[in-house]
Amino acid sequence: MAAAKQTPRQRLIGLMYLIFLALMALNVSVVVLESFPLINKSIEETNRNFETKVEMVYIDFDVQKAAHGEELVQPFYNEAMHVKSLADSLVNYIRSKRTLMIANINRISTEEAEEINLEDLRRQDDYSFSSRFWLIENNLDPTQRAGGPGTRAYILRDMISNFKHEIDSILDIHDQSINLALDVEGPFQRGDRSLNWQQFNFDRVISVAVATNLSRIITEIRNAEFDAISMLYDLIHAGEFRFDQVTARVVPQSEIVMTGSRYNADVFVAAIDTRQDPEITVQGIGRIPVSGGVGRISLPATSAGTRTLRGEITVVTPAGVRQSYPFTTQYTVQPPSATVSATNMNVFYTNIPNPVSISAPGVPSGSLRPEISAGNATLTRQPDGTFIVETNQPRQNVTIAVNAMVEGRMEFLDQMEFRVFALPRPEARIAGYDGGRVDRQVLLRAGVLEATMGEDFLFAGVNWRVQSFDMITFVAGEQRSARQANGNALTEEMRRQLTDARPNQLVYFRQIRAVGPGGETRLLGDLSFNIN
Repeated sequence: MAAAKQTPRQRLIGLMYLIFLALMALNVSVVVLESFPLINKSIEETNRNFETKVEMVYIDFDVQKAAHGEELVQPFYNEAMHVKSLADSLVNYIRSKRTLMIANINRISTEEAEEINLEDLRRQDDYSFSSRFWLIENNLDPTQRAGGPGTRAYILRDMISNFKHEIDSILDIHDQSINLALDVEGPFQRGDRSLNWQQFNFDRVISVAVATNLSRIITEIRNAEFDAISMLYDLIHAGEFRFDQVTARVVPQSEIVMTGSRYNADVFVAAIDTRQDPEITVQGIGRIPVSGGVGRISLPATSAGTRTLRGEITVVTPAGVRQSYPFTTQYTVQPPSATVSATNMNVFYTNIPNPVSISAPGVPSGSLRPEISAGNATLTRQPDGTFIVETNQPRQNVTIAVNAMVEGRMEFLDQMEFRVFALPRPEARIAGYDGGRVDRQVLLRAGVLEATMGEDFLFAGVNWRVQSFDMITFVAGEQRSARQANGNALTEEMRRQLTDARPNQLVYFRQIRAVGPGGETRLLGDLSFNIN
């Protein structure tokens, strides 16, 4: 339950009560007797003011019902009416018995007793009649000398106890409480004697003090009633937040809009309580800084992709209850990029993987849906987000059309046309040489012919293999030939001819055939060497 605190008004009433008890304990003099009617008059004026304030709260309940409907207000109004019924019943009992006591003391009618001032009360300093009236008459338990069951003091104590219990029960439902100040449990002491509540308030207490004390009890009852129904009234809107700053907010579904689509955004008024900083936690991060009622998230964008943030905003309602609101949002991280393309060099080669990078500003790569037009060409997405194009038909054009899933529907973004060429012819090499003067030992140590795309061809992993070739040399004007029909290695005959070659003797490698990607076969250029 929420902690109960005494208001300044309650503390003042308690102080008056202490002064009043001190007066009752004194040896009563004429001056003291004259002070009780003055105190009583002040208390009764307080009671009238309380009753006016209480009635204003009930009027406010009616206004709230008219403004916000009975469904919201009626439950609290019914509880307030129950408090009012209990308070009125208790106050009426006290007033009726107080009037009856005064009527019997002064031997007048109850109507006259209701109007009499305490200055006109007979036997003001006599406690025997008031003690008997409250503690002895109607006593149903002869063993209990003063204030037993059936006595007016006993009934009053039970009514006060029930009044407090009912208010506590109602407020406890709403996790609230107040300090009612109507203590009937004690302990109560007079000198070295322990007394019950009945005895403490009525046993050997002079009649004018009893009458004044009863007025004070009414004050505490009305004070408790006012505090209880005021709290119930406040609970009508306890779950509603009070904000001190209002601002306009525009939240777009996307800040980048494709041509032909629509810009969609939520426009609303955002209310902020700058006096209370909410507690905002984000999963994987913890609490984030909050200033002026607004939290701010700052996260490093370390890698590309779509990220989801989940968290919770916790605020304290006016009733002191912590209320949490979960949230989920997404954002996309993309690497800095710009597309620069040479329009005359949009080329794919046959029989090899052609890497392609496809992107669209503001669109996550995972939302892209590119397609390739040629039926024999394929477009395959790679784990790193790039694509591979493969085709085996040269001298044709293919088109890559880029679509994207935007706001739940497929949108066409752009397209680009590419030309398809066969791979350039590779170049033959032996020991890295493509001709010229060379030592015979270099050729013999190498032992094989190679086919390479050359340093200017930038595609990695394009491999060719020599599958046949002829070697021709001239000795004393006579042509000698040797053929390798199954591979790229020098035959034994070729190696003998190279070993026997003389300085300045010419050696030619011709009819060099190589097989490459897709099984394509190419005739390579001749090699011509002059032996050192």
